[in-house]
Amino acid sequence: MMEEEKPGATTIVEIVPEGKRVKAGEVVCRLDSSAFEDEERAQRIKHIQAQSYVEQANAILEVNQITLREYRDGIYPQDVQLVKQYIATCRLEYERLERAAKWSREMLKIGYRTKYQTKGDELAFEQAKIALGEAENMLERLTKQTGPKIRTALEANVEATKADKFTQDAAFLLESQRLERLRKNIKNCVMVAPTDGIAVYANQTDRWGTVTAPIDQGVTVRQDQPIINLPDPLHMRVRARINESKLSLVHTGQRARIVVDAFPDRPLQGRVAEITPINVPLNASDVRVYYANVNIEAGFDELRPGLSAEVNFMVDSRREVTRIPLEAVRWVREQGYAAVLDPAATPGSEGSLKWQPIQLGMTDTRYAEVVSGLKVGDRVVASPRNLPAPHREPVRREPTSVADRTP
Repeated sequence: MMEEEKPGATTIVEIVPEGKRVKAGEVVCRLDSSAFEDEERAQRIKHIQAQSYVEQANAILEVNQITLREYRDGIYPQDVQLVKQYIATCRLEYERLERAAKWSREMLKIGYRTKYQTKGDELAFEQAKIALGEAENMLERLTKQTGPKIRTALEANVEATKADKFTQDAAFLLESQRLERLRKNIKNCVMVAPTDGIAVYANQTDRWGTVTAPIDQGVTVRQDQPIINLPDPLHMRVRARINESKLSLVHTGQRARIVVDAFPDRPLQGRVAEITPINVPLNASDVRVYYANVNIEAGFDELRPGLSAEVNFMVDSRREVTRIPLEAVRWVREQGYAAVLDPAATPGSEGSLKWQPIQLGMTDTRYAEVVSGLKVGDRVVASPRNLPAPHREPVRREPTSVADRTP
């Protein structure tokens, strides 16, 4: 089994019981970090070696840079100056011997110098001329060939050392990142609660709700796999299922009324946080449903993850309108009626109640908006189920809206 595990897999050594309330900073899970610790020790050696290579490359680069500056700013200008001084000496000697040879030839004509003496002075002059030419050629070779060649070679050494230093720096950075990642993995093997909440195991399930990857002590978990969720009862959300035919009525930010089945007498208020963009089939049928995550605005400590709830979305609202309880409406062939008490009739007589056809507008789970047929102050029977069925009559429309006449 170990050979089939993905990189980064480890084992749960210790974990808090599911459903336990934990505080921020409390240890909720410990993972086996022995493999990471062994790898971290080996990585430290590689990290030290890479660091030594970087230091060696820095030293070699510094030496090559010093050598380049030494030749470029010191040895080369000094050699050029020495050659120029040698050329100046040769030129002085050349000019002196030139004058001596000229004088010797003039003296030969008048008999004060012998032929051999004049020949010796001319030979000395030719040697000085050759020495001056060699000195000038020496300067040209130094400035155009030898000097540039040595300087280029030294600059090449510096650039090569820089490239080697760049490689060593990159290798050292890589080893440092690996070492830091291993140390982070070792640190992450001790999982601490970031906030207060209830420990809920992040068991992975299939589409039918069967647990395929349970979380428990001794179980192997892979890299990036969630282990524990810490929902806060005061800040929870409901995952509501929406039929595709009603999807257009629900939008982000919409208000909703939530009734948890376990606490029917404690309704909650919420807002739609997000709606899933992809639909899913309902029980392998052609009906498609979407899911909306509704954030509960103010929860209470008794809330628990996994509870069933009914969510009523506030599609629209009306203010200052006449309303009637839904139980007070009697329907006959899609026409609504209300049993209205006639204030002019004698209480208990046959004419004390009459069926008044009404037109309804918006409704919720308890009340319906009365568009026409009733006015504020009319007394109606709260539960007219036991009364005789009304006769179908046309709806009487008022000249003005009910909302205009209600306080």
